[in-house]
Amino acid sequence: MKKSLAIVLTLALGALALAAEGEKVYQTYCMSCHQANGKGIPGAFPPLTEVVPEILGKGAEGRQLLIHVVLFGLQGQINVAGATYNSMMPPFGNQLSDEQVAAVLDYIAKAWGNDKLLPKEYKPFTPDEVKVERGKKLSPMQVYEEWKKIVE
Repeated sequence: MKKSLAIVLTLALGALALAAEGEKVYQTYCMSCHQANGKGIPGAFPPLTEVVPEILGKGAEGRQLLIHVVLFGLQGQINVAGATYNSMMPPFGNQLSDEQVAAVLDYIAKAWGNDKLLPKEYKPFTPDEVKVERGKKLSPMQVYEEWKKIVE
């Protein structure tokens, strides 16, 4: 019984640490454009609220796309929540570890009420998942082409 309780507590503390790391990464690298509330800046930087769960609803391709956007950036005109954006999302793959990318993606998937919109089969992002995608070494334009196929 004590061993089971210790395992549960360890997992819970690990989940809290991951959430705290994701929020810290978001505040450091993402918040200036996407804002503290995840709503972005109209006409300049797209919102993450409601949009991230929608992309995750596209299955494995949606998960991969979100990882690619963070790792490799995105360059091209996109339509998000009825508005057009044409600002470049810079790549963060050289600045963030696989653990940090997984943590920030999990954070934005669950923040600002997004958690209530996630697909039932949603699972937290993992560093191993990010590592696999990092090996693809895409350009921001390639990520844009991927975006067009999956989201628009």
